Amino acid sequence: MTVSISIKRPTTIEEQIKQLKERGMYISDEYDLRRWLNTVGYYRLSGYWWMYEEHYPNCAPRTHTFVEGTTWTQVKQTYIFDQKFRRLISIGIEKIEIAVKALWAQYLATHYNTSHPHEDTNIFKSEICSPSQESSTETAFDKLVRSYQKSNETFAKHYREKYKDFSTPPIWVSALFLTLGELLNWIHGIKSKSDKRAIFSIFSIDYRPMLSILNHLRWVRNVCAHNGRLWNKRTPLLFMPVRGLQDRLIFSSLDTSKLDSKIYNTIIVMSEILKSIDPEYPFVYFIKELILHSKHVNPKMMGFPNDWLERKEWMVPVPLPKQVQNNKRKLEKV
Repeated sequence: MTVSISIKRPTTIEEQIKQLKERGMYISDEYDLRRWLNTVGYYRLSGYWWMYEEHYPNCAPRTHTFVEGTTWTQVKQTYIFDQKFRRLISIGIEKIEIAVKALWAQYLATHYNTSHPHEDTNIFKSEICSPSQESSTETAFDKLVRSYQKSNETFAKHYREKYKDFSTPPIWVSALFLTLGELLNWIHGIKSKSDKRAIFSIFSIDYRPMLSILNHLRWVRNVCAHNGRLWNKRTPLLFMPVRGLQDRLIFSSLDTSKLDSKIYNTIIVMSEILKSIDPEYPFVYFIKELILHSKHVNPKMMGFPNDWLERKEWMVPVPLPKQVQNNKRKLEKV
């Protein structure tokens, strides 16, 4: 027997357009809106027109009525801005994740003079680097072995065939199989604080706040990977205040001992970390240019202070070499 379950009546694209008009949205090009509703979806787009509703940011009571003058063009351009913004953030996090993996593998391999420090219980806690025995809980080691054995990458096949007696490949190869979350588990599992500090020694930020920031970036990266709205969202995973950056970060107006949870602080700490990884990459410049060329986006909704353009990190002009100009043009076509 087929059971039909429904909590709301599905609506057609034409009904959706009519509803938006009745709620006060001005639509100059219905064909364009129809195409977006078909290929993006009403519900996903609603996250971008919510800010144009009369009672925003309150969810209750939510009348869905738009502020006078709201247009479909504003909503579409806000969505496009978020796409480009997520791409910039994703590239920055990718650089950081790859660098931390390389530093983790290089330090432990050379410091302990072994290809497999990740299998040494003198270096790592046993619940991290040992296979699960009686417990059904999968350890970090178990996950690494599973990823390695399932991989169809040429290098994985090579190591499996040549070194059949090893459960995992050398640490510099193993690093390639780890997600950012798994890498954090491995770093947390290191017994020695001095080892943790040494891994992050190239950065101006100590290992404790760095681990907190990386956990925060894991959440941000997941939003980007799943095409979620990011630009004006509050992040649930706040990182701890960073010594030396207090005057550059924004603190909560409700609790001045805690950082504001909007994306501005994420940008600032990412910029600081990227200076140690790729000082020629103009991360802040790209974000500044994107915001200044997006007339429908208010940076205050991203946690930016009123004087952000007058702050040192945003005032330094970045010369654009030819390759960076080409990358910028590609980004603008998204």
